[in-house]
Amino acid sequence: MKLYEPCFAAQFHCLAGACPDTCCKDWEIILDEKTLARYRALPGVFGDEVRNALTTDAEGDTMFRLTDGHCPLLSSDGLCRVQLSLGEEALCDTCRAHPRFYEEYGAAKELTLSISCPAAIDLLFAQETPIKFVCREDGAPVSGCNDLDPDRYFALRRARDTAISITQNRALPISDRLSLLLLFSVRLQKLIDTEAYGRLDGLLARFSDKQALQRALARAKRMQSKPSAFFPCWMLLNNMEHLTQEFPRMLDSQSMQRPQHVFDPAFDAQWEHLTVYFLWRYFLKANVDRRVLSQTESCLFHVLCIAALFSCQDVRDLQTLSTLASLYSKEVEHSDENLRLLLRVFDRKTLSWKTLLSLLG
Repeated sequence: MKLYEPCFAAQFHCLAGACPDTCCKDWEIILDEKTLARYRALPGVFGDEVRNALTTDAEGDTMFRLTDGHCPLLSSDGLCRVQLSLGEEALCDTCRAHPRFYEEYGAAKELTLSISCPAAIDLLFAQETPIKFVCREDGAPVSGCNDLDPDRYFALRRARDTAISITQNRALPISDRLSLLLLFSVRLQKLIDTEAYGRLDGLLARFSDKQALQRALARAKRMQSKPSAFFPCWMLLNNMEHLTQEFPRMLDSQSMQRPQHVFDPAFDAQWEHLTVYFLWRYFLKANVDRRVLSQTESCLFHVLCIAALFSCQDVRDLQTLSTLASLYSKEVEHSDENLRLLLRVFDRKTLSWKTLLSLLG
C-alpha cells in the first residue's frame, strides 16, 4: 500500500518519561477486542491489577478508568506499566499508534502526527521550509474497505495540492493566504456540488496565477471592510465538550473581544505549518461527505482560535505557542463530538465563511 506522510515523520520518537505532558491522561481509551481478550487472560497479580483498572460504559465499550484524570497504570515516572511489564506489543491499538493517525483512500494511506503530542508539534514547528509530503510503500495489503468516487477523490487530491500551495505562498502575508484559501474553497464547493470536474483545471489555474490572485485578494479586502466580532468563536469553544480542566479555565481568563492582531508575524511559519497540518488531515474527508467548504472552514477556525488565544498570552514565544496548540488539539481534535459540532455549525451557516473571512482581515 502507498503511504503518504509529512517529510519529517521518520524523525518522530516518543519522549516517554521526559515528555512535558502525557497521552495517558484526560482521555478514556477504548480497548480493541483482541487487546481486551489478552488483558482478561493475564495471569498473576499484575493481571488482576489490569482487570481492576477496567471499566465498561453504557454503550458496552471497555476502557481504563481514569484516576485523578490519569490512567491508573501510569507509573510515577510517566511510563506505562503495561509496556514496561509486557512490551509494546501488549498495548491496545490506539495507545500503540498514538500520535499517528491514518486515513485510507483506496490503495493510498495517509499518516498524520497529531499535534496533541508535544514531540510531534515540536517537529512540525521546527521546519524552516514549507512542509512537503513523501510517498513510500509500507508493505500492507489494500484493505478494500472504503468505496471511493474516483472522480471526486482525484479532484480533491489536486485541489488539496493547490490549497497547500496557496497556504505556503510566502510572498504574501499569512492573513492574505488564508483569505485566498477560503475563497478558493467557496468556488471548489460549487464545483463539487455540481460534479463539474471538467472545470477543475480552470479553477486551479486561477488560484495559481498572480494576477488572478491579486483580483481575488482585492475582493477579499472589500468584504473585510466591516470586521466581525470574535465573540461567536469564543462561544463555540466554550460550548464544546471539554476533555481537560486547563482549557476551559484558559477560556474563562481570556477576553472575548477580537484581538487587534490575530497573527503575530514573528510566527508566520508556524501559522503556515498549522494550516497545512489541518488541511492534510481533514480536506480529503470531503471525498465521503462532499463538505469541502465546511472542512476548510473548520481548518481555518482551528488556526484562527489558536492564534487568537496565543495573542492573549502574557508570554508569546515558541514554547508557549507549542503548548497552547497542543492543548487545543487535545481538546478539539480528539473529540468526535467537537469535530461534528464544528461541521454542523458551518453546514448550517451559523458561522459563515464571510464571518471567517472578515476575521482574517
